[in-house]
Amino acid sequence: MNSIVIFGGILVYILILTVRYRVSPFITLISAAFIYGILDGNNPAVLYQGIVSGAAKIFQVLAIMVFCGVCIAHMIRRSGYIDTIVDDISRIMKNPADTAGIGGFILSLPLMCCNTAFVLIAPVIEQTVGKKSASPYLYIAAIASIISFVLIYPSPAVVPVMVTLLPSLADPWALDLVLIPVAVIMLVLLLLYARKKTGGLESEVRIPLKKHSRVKAWAPVITPFLLAGLGLLIPAISFFSIISIALFCGLLVAMVSVGKEARDIGIHDGTKYAGLIMFDLCGAGAFGAVIAAGSFPQEVYWFVSGFIPALFLPFILAAALQAASGSRVVSAATTAEILAKASDFPDIQPAALVLMIAGGSCMVSFVSDPYFWLVKRFTGDETTGVINNYTLPLAGIGLIIGFSGVIIQILSGYL
Repeated sequence: MNSIVIFGGILVYILILTVRYRVSPFITLISAAFIYGILDGNNPAVLYQGIVSGAAKIFQVLAIMVFCGVCIAHMIRRSGYIDTIVDDISRIMKNPADTAGIGGFILSLPLMCCNTAFVLIAPVIEQTVGKKSASPYLYIAAIASIISFVLIYPSPAVVPVMVTLLPSLADPWALDLVLIPVAVIMLVLLLLYARKKTGGLESEVRIPLKKHSRVKAWAPVITPFLLAGLGLLIPAISFFSIISIALFCGLLVAMVSVGKEARDIGIHDGTKYAGLIMFDLCGAGAFGAVIAAGSFPQEVYWFVSGFIPALFLPFILAAALQAASGSRVVSAATTAEILAKASDFPDIQPAALVLMIAGGSCMVSFVSDPYFWLVKRFTGDETTGVINNYTLPLAGIGLIIGFSGVIIQILSGYL
């Protein structure tokens, strides 16, 4: 019970630093790891090694993926190719709500970051429907980008769960046979809700978007998934199914397809932004490793199982960590580390486990969530408006995702 009390205090500490003082997540999480470890009775020298190992593990898994995705995003934004991508989607979907939702949903995958996808698409939405009318569509794009980010492998929010909890899984891509349909259903529900919200809105006169070659615009986005698919189908080139390799090839395609100015500035800006993201993620890895190394996983399992079914523990842990850290990747990675050390934790079907952690990570997207403030800045709404149009709808989606995981787990017992 002692480690549970310490953990609760550390969550409050993280919340205060991130919300009240806006301290860097990396500094917050590393300091939280040290404080937790010392209070839990760890030797500082051993504690340091645990922190370094946890950070290194996350860097090993996500560094190339994040770097490539972010640099691709900056290059296609700088080149203006994002205009063509969104324009093509709008020509197919017609409804601007559908365009915003599907655009955010699609771009979040190859860019490996829902925040980056939103920053990329938001100015185009404003240009397409008019700045005064853009707010509802920006909320749709933001929530849609999170849906695909937390649910579909190989997102950075899903990969740590696979690596930590399901290391023996022969083909992680096979889980997408379950995860993608769930993500699409969530997107459809969001778009149906969005159409009701935006049905009576009038858009401003559309500003024509600059035309670019469709092949050049779409190639960096499609290449990683095309190569990954070929790698899964053709044994001789199976190495392309490693998403880091596929994304690196997408980066090379982007460097060739954009002009020199867009390439140079995109790589320069992308490297800086990717570095910030990776430091935060490594901090999460360090924090999770320290917590998982102690008695907390076993104690929290015994504590929770005395009040509610242990099946709900992934959902509850992910929600609590999301509330404290504000990061979906942090909550997923740390939850996975904790569950991996809980020896009595029941055997859960892999897809159900991913869904419950993903659902929990969507539950408390409030003041500690950097995305909350990013959406607030772009929409210009008051805090209550962002809560009503971003936090609450996303929490509703999180509940449905978590419930889907429970249903899959229950059904797997009868099949």
